[in-house]
Amino acid sequence: MKPSRRGVQDCAVSSGAELGERERQLLDRFVELLYSDRERLNLTRVPRAEAERRHIQESLDLVPLRDWSPGDRVLDLGSGGGLPGIPLAIAVPAVSMTLVERDRAKAAFLLSCLGQLGLGSVRVAVGDAGELAARPGFELAQVLVSRAAVPVPRLLRLAGALLAPGAEALVHVGESVAIDTRLEQAAARAGLEGLRLERSGSSRLMRFRRTARL
Repeated sequence: MKPSRRGVQDCAVSSGAELGERERQLLDRFVELLYSDRERLNLTRVPRAEAERRHIQESLDLVPLRDWSPGDRVLDLGSGGGLPGIPLAIAVPAVSMTLVERDRAKAAFLLSCLGQLGLGSVRVAVGDAGELAARPGFELAQVLVSRAAVPVPRLLRLAGALLAPGAEALVHVGESVAIDTRLEQAAARAGLEGLRLERSGSSRLMRFRRTARL
């Protein structure tokens, strides 16, 4: 079934993102690509009827949370099927987006998807996120996004290694995630501060930043 153009537009309105016709077409096409390969690669368990709300709107919920600057280095940690990185790159094309995915089959899907969408400026980093910061030429991120691809304590450790001083993370989390002493201590050990939960649109997010000095 072809994605509903009205559904994508409703998601944009709900999230506060402003999309032109080209951006809506790209989001439609992205959903088509995601669901054409979802069973073979286990890209998503979300039913197709809920794709616009669960995938597009929740990705676009990140847009109003900050002033996205041209060239912002954004990492989508554990991108999987390209969420939230690809919709975010479509909505905020001026950022420098890198999709981090360790599964080579999923990374191949991401590369194919980016080619078919014409998103040549979006990059895919294949491999373990824990080793990414040690790669030659790697530049620390100014924003890290993720849909809770790894347990929160490990995500905090990774964020501490991947974020530039003063940079921030916007991470989708489930309703069961709570900030307790254990997480606050894990954040402090990773050099992070400002750990808090907040809502944007239909999304629940954990937000924090790297301390100003490494």
